[in-house]
Amino acid sequence: MNADLKKLIRLQAVDIAIQEFRDEIDAFPAKSKALDDKLSAAKAGVQNAADDIRNSQARRKQLESDIADTEVKISKYKEQLMSVRTNHEYKAMVKEIEYNQNSIGGVEDEILTLMVGSEGLGEALKSAEAILKEDERTVETERTRLEGINTQDTKAMAAYLEERTSLETEVSEDVLSRYDRIRKARSGVAIAKASDEACELCNVRMRPQVFQEIRKNDSLIACDSCSRILYDPENLDHPFEVT
Repeated sequence: MNADLKKLIRLQAVDIAIQEFRDEIDAFPAKSKALDDKLSAAKAGVQNAADDIRNSQARRKQLESDIADTEVKISKYKEQLMSVRTNHEYKAMVKEIEYNQNSIGGVEDEILTLMVGSEGLGEALKSAEAILKEDERTVETERTRLEGINTQDTKAMAAYLEERTSLETEVSEDVLSRYDRIRKARSGVAIAKASDEACELCNVRMRPQVFQEIRKNDSLIACDSCSRILYDPENLDHPFEVT
């Protein structure tokens, strides 16, 4: 078997592995941020639920204060009612008292609504806190898993990079240059299997005599269509090398 072809097949497998690990490593920050965002959203849910309770309580206190102020005004109006001198003044004062009493009724209705809704707000807070607690457990577990995978990926990629450096020294410079050129032009894949008289990647058929030459695996033959270097996977000295 052609020595350069044999090395290129392994180099291709190494390069594919390196790219796969690099993609995983590059994706790690986004995955980690997604976990941070999930936790932040859960914390915001608790904060919003707590804010709703505080706002409801503050509104209720304000309404109760408004009622107290209105009752003081009514009390003063009633005192003034005893000293009015004309019927017109009397009717105006009575009308003012009725208006304020009615306004108290509306405020009391709003207070009642807030009291009824407070139970729901409390349940919403409990639910948000439960979600946060569960998300904290989930995020911690997932982050540990992702960090473990990232560490393994980094070590594995370093090993493959080291192997690639070694392989580069074992392949002739012109062949390596050709390989790298094809790989860059063909989405990272410069070596392709040939079977049934066709390139398995671009599916373009070849002349029978060319396929027979490729099957020997003793020279570097390019696909006429995609320019990838072709080989016969059924005629390798060590088939495991292409996995």
